[in-house]
Amino acid sequence: MVFLMRYFKLILFSSCVLLTIQLQAQVVLPSNKTKFESLFNSKAGSYTLLNGDPIFCDSGRLKWLDDTQPDLGFSLGNLITFNGLHNGTQTNKVPNFCLVTTKFKYTSEGVAMTLRHDRCKNDDDALDTTKTLRFLANHKINFTINNNQVECTFELQRL
Repeated sequence: MVFLMRYFKLILFSSCVLLTIQLQAQVVLPSNKTKFESLFNSKAGSYTLLNGDPIFCDSGRLKWLDDTQPDLGFSLGNLITFNGLHNGTQTNKVPNFCLVTTKFKYTSEGVAMTLRHDRCKNDDDALDTTKTLRFLANHKINFTINNNQVECTFELQRL
């Protein structure tokens, strides 16, 4: 009987530990463009580049390209731009260039844009890259470009 009681306490303790770990785990939930726009509006402002390559990232404002038309996209500073926000995947044939495919994935912490150029007239124009903007804790932003090994971190400027 004593063995069963200890076994029960061990199972109860283990269950509590696992539940605590599960509750504290950060979960990135799927989202949509409308929810992203609300998240973006709550994070807009002036940001300082903390670290990263100044060829790809610079300090500046996180803002919509046009406040009345969020679908046009947004920028962070002068070097980071996400154009033509949409849901899902869109493919367009650009005459004398390539087949251009853009895909946006919105999450509860930011957005990822995949850009692909294929069936290009010139093979040097082929491209497959993903850039991601994530809102972090403590008023920070992380920006990455996967195929260039670019990673930049920004912090909201305080008045």
